[in-house]
Amino acid sequence: MIQRNGLPSILQRVTRTLLVMALLWALLMAGVVRLVTHHEVDELMDQSLIESAEILHSVIALLHQQGLDQAMAQTHSEYEEHLVWQIIQPETGLLVAQSHKAPDRPMQLTLAPEPRDTPDGLWRVVSFGFQNDPQHILLVAQSEEERVEARTEAATYTLVGTLLMGLLMTLLLNLRVRRELKPLARLSQAVQACDPLRLETLPKSPERAELVPMLQAIRELGQRLAQRINSERAFSAHAAHALRTPLAGIDAQLAVALKEAPESLRPRLTRTREAATRLSRVMQALLTMFRSGGDPQRQPVDVADLLPIQAFSSLQIDTEADLPVSVDPDLLAAVLFNLLDNAQRHRARRVQLRVSQADGINRLRLQDDGEGCPPERLQSLRSALERQDYGSDGSTKGLGLVLADLVVRAHGGQMTLPAVESGFCVELSWPQD
Repeated sequence: MIQRNGLPSILQRVTRTLLVMALLWALLMAGVVRLVTHHEVDELMDQSLIESAEILHSVIALLHQQGLDQAMAQTHSEYEEHLVWQIIQPETGLLVAQSHKAPDRPMQLTLAPEPRDTPDGLWRVVSFGFQNDPQHILLVAQSEEERVEARTEAATYTLVGTLLMGLLMTLLLNLRVRRELKPLARLSQAVQACDPLRLETLPKSPERAELVPMLQAIRELGQRLAQRINSERAFSAHAAHALRTPLAGIDAQLAVALKEAPESLRPRLTRTREAATRLSRVMQALLTMFRSGGDPQRQPVDVADLLPIQAFSSLQIDTEADLPVSVDPDLLAAVLFNLLDNAQRHRARRVQLRVSQADGINRLRLQDDGEGCPPERLQSLRSALERQDYGSDGSTKGLGLVLADLVVRAHGGQMTLPAVESGFCVELSWPQD
């Protein structure tokens, strides 16, 4: 799962947390192991130093009695020497004998059976005296460099091992999290394909116990939506029947009036009958759309032919609409009527209507020179329309914007409210096909 619409991903957050935990665990273990190994390795190396010194003391003491320690010091071969020794006279500071890689100066001048560091910090020394020769001391030492290397290697290997184990556990946990999130993704797909009016499309039994409350809530929501849709369909059917009869009666009365009216009144009566006929078609289109949720009846339309100019004679409507657009004419006529009515109620004198096409998208822009809208109010309208919050808090009071938004959404498009210097502007955009 990846981030969508700027929202954080559960998987990414869990993965980052596991990775940070693995790194902190590795550092913590490395710190603990370093403290432990620093003490234990030093203790082991001190013990090895003492044991090695005792062995060397036994050998060198015998050779020292026989006067052969000088010869022993000169016989050597090239090898990595971790222990060195010296025989010194502590009273005079004279270096009597030494191993080939031992320092040329006495490492210390006092007898100390317990290991201790030399003043320069380069050696760890243990010393022994000779039973039959108290004037000489045997010093056996180990370089501090070798001891640091041993401690560093122990800490490094521990750190690397712990870090690798932490990364391996992070990978395994990540794979496990991915697997456990799959039921949630499948539930999301099932909800997306769900139709509240078709019971067989409701999500099936959940795959995890944690999803049971969510699935129950989704089913209850679907039932409420289905009940509401059925209620609205019943109301729409009743409204259609209640409105159809009066409109049909008005059309019939106008038809009779046309025959009996004098010639001077017939143009007005004709326009009135045409308006009533269009109102009937608009009402039927709206009720059909809201009742069935079906697609609009698209056809190529010249927007200029849909303008109810006679109904808004006080408005100067400047039109730029040379190309026909694919749209439901009755629905678009209802939108134009309500948007022009809004403009007139907000004291507009002039309205500019521009229709254009680009990249398969139809755009209809209607801008008036009325009172306009404050920036705060405009932003509130945008937010309400984006949420499709049609008036629960009064933010989209009035039918014009609501109807325009519903109709353009039914055409697969969207409505925007651009900021303009004066007046108010509405822009509708929807696909050509």
